[in-house]
Amino acid sequence: MKKENKNIMKVVKLLTIILAIILISMIGFFGIYAQSKNQMVNKVKDYTYSKEINGARTIKLELNGETTEVVKDSEGNIIEDATDEQIEQNGYVKEQVPNNSDEVKTQENYKKAKEIIEKRLSSYDAQDYTISLNETTGEMTIEIPENDSTDTIVGNIAKIGKFEIIDSETKDVLMDNSDIKSSDILYNTTTSGTTVYLEIAFNRDGKNKLEEISKTYVKTEEENEQNVAAETTTAESVENNTTDETTDETTTEKKITMKIDDEEIMSTSFDEPLTTGKIQLSVGSATTDSTTLQDYIAQARTISIALDSGKLPIKYDVVKNQYILSNISEQNLICIAIVIAVVVAIGIIVLIVKYKLNGLLAGISFVGLTALFIILVRYANVIISIESIFGIISILILNYIFTLILLNNIKKIGKEKEENIVNKATKETYIKFFNRIVPICIMVIAFCFVKWIPISSFGMISFWGLVLIATYNAVITRILLKIKVESK
Repeated sequence: MKKENKNIMKVVKLLTIILAIILISMIGFFGIYAQSKNQMVNKVKDYTYSKEINGARTIKLELNGETTEVVKDSEGNIIEDATDEQIEQNGYVKEQVPNNSDEVKTQENYKKAKEIIEKRLSSYDAQDYTISLNETTGEMTIEIPENDSTDTIVGNIAKIGKFEIIDSETKDVLMDNSDIKSSDILYNTTTSGTTVYLEIAFNRDGKNKLEEISKTYVKTEEENEQNVAAETTTAESVENNTTDETTDETTTEKKITMKIDDEEIMSTSFDEPLTTGKIQLSVGSATTDSTTLQDYIAQARTISIALDSGKLPIKYDVVKNQYILSNISEQNLICIAIVIAVVVAIGIIVLIVKYKLNGLLAGISFVGLTALFIILVRYANVIISIESIFGIISILILNYIFTLILLNNIKKIGKEKEENIVNKATKETYIKFFNRIVPICIMVIAFCFVKWIPISSFGMISFWGLVLIATYNAVITRILLKIKVESK
């Protein structure tokens, strides 16, 4: 009875593992679909493809050659927001000023602009990109993979990223980009929904400036109390027939205006001094709608990337935005996947014919490893290139070799009628297999640090594949075969 119960538990455990492998395989090969906006959407993260597979977007940036009308006083200082009446009364002069003066058109500024744009591309996770600079004209040509974030990158890559806090009346600049240390995106969830905040952290000088500004530009909360006190004093003076004069003066509230790329973000004064060196700006309003929330997050991220990467010293225009179609079509990729699937199926049939039930269980485990592998590739953000496809094929071949060695060792040790057959066979297989592929492991790790995408993608694919072979087979494949072999 005990033996029968033990065998039943082993069968249950075996079926549980097989069902788990089937579930992982369904997710890996087909995905998880849910309804969104009246259509079925795959919730499993999509692959990240290289330019050679998914096509590329070519962006050309040229120096802006336009002029802007400004108002200047007699000393040549620019006067902002001056009305026609003020211009006439004060003798101001309107001038057309180039957006890029001759002083800023230098190789140093061209190189600095390239560095800033590279930072922005990295912040947008545009891994497989190229950027070239003409140091004579300042023109830049950028090539980035075509994906869901490409349009966002194109729309924001050339923004100046100019940050200012100014006096609302005098227009004096109180703080600028040089005072910023970093920025971050925060969230606050209440019963009314989730609010997105952009937090700007300032450096040491900026922290001191912000504290002084928050002490100077304060809200006049005592204004009403002063008015009431003045009225009371006046009434008492009249009643006592005194000749004291009471002045009913109110304090004018001083405000600051925050601007990004000359667009007003907020105009306010402060309740209390800010001593933390940080300021938080709400992006949009509290919402419970996921789509609206993602839009607010995208807006906050765009501003954050512009502030963190720095202010462009030159104003650029996007003069070319062209999509280059890949020579490899989706049909080609499907054909490659079918060929790989057919070869894997033939390999599993060979295992079944040669090793019977052990071969079947090893084949099921092989399918599960393949599904888990492609899920891991997606969430590890590994770029799928032509070279990395060869990396995937190489990992499948290596895992097949590992499986063959393991099954052979189980068969050999099983003939000797020893105990712990699977554990001993697994140990011998690991020693034999990984001793032989040590040079391959070293090469793969080295490839991971190469900056050239075709090589690095092959290295990353192979690295995660080898890690999976080492861990998955030690757990899943070993347990499956152990349950079967030791149930005899």
